[in-house]
Amino acid sequence: MATEVINGIEVTDYRHSEDDLLPTSVEELKEYITRLSEKRNVIQTDIDKHSEVLRRENNVGMDGPLIDSEQFPRSDIDVVAVRTARQQVIMLTNDMRNVMGHIEQALFKLHELMPRQENTRNGMREEMRPPTRPPFLQVHGVLPDSPAFISGLRDGDIICQIGSLHKENFSNLGDVADIVKLSVNKAVPVKLVRNGTPKTIALKPRPWQGRGVLGCNVVELNN
Repeated sequence: MATEVINGIEVTDYRHSEDDLLPTSVEELKEYITRLSEKRNVIQTDIDKHSEVLRRENNVGMDGPLIDSEQFPRSDIDVVAVRTARQQVIMLTNDMRNVMGHIEQALFKLHELMPRQENTRNGMREEMRPPTRPPFLQVHGVLPDSPAFISGLRDGDIICQIGSLHKENFSNLGDVADIVKLSVNKAVPVKLVRNGTPKTIALKPRPWQGRGVLGCNVVELNN
């Protein structure tokens, strides 16, 4: 990770080293995921900082023109600051995508490792099957004709697992957002309980006429 100052703006490169290897133990993976989550939060803070520059400069955004009708640089904005902020938002967005990809890989690896706890009894080696995952999320506000509704989610459903995410490796709702963003147009297995009955559905996030890619909300389940 390197930091430099460009046009008076501090810029940090968060790109992940290609030489980084996933940890091989459950505890190390949990620590690794925590570090990545912290890095994700820092990147988001930097994206917000540069986005604020674009809002402050006459709300020019990522696509607003930098020249006036006479083809001169606009006098009502700091063109250099806008160009720098736009470049950084693009770079940081790519960094965010990279970090979220590593988080997803680590979550899947953690999910693979945790069921493989084994025990030796009477000289025989047997696999210890994990108990049913405890619930940790609840579904609210499923909109009609939304991807969530079409996939089979309903208001009040209690989620025990979504993809590789479950209560033991869940830290906050940002983890759910990561899974959803990385699974657009892909089927994600969701284990849930509805009216006391366990079910498994294939949730497929996708763009639709409504907001977001699901059309529902999930909240942390109060124990």
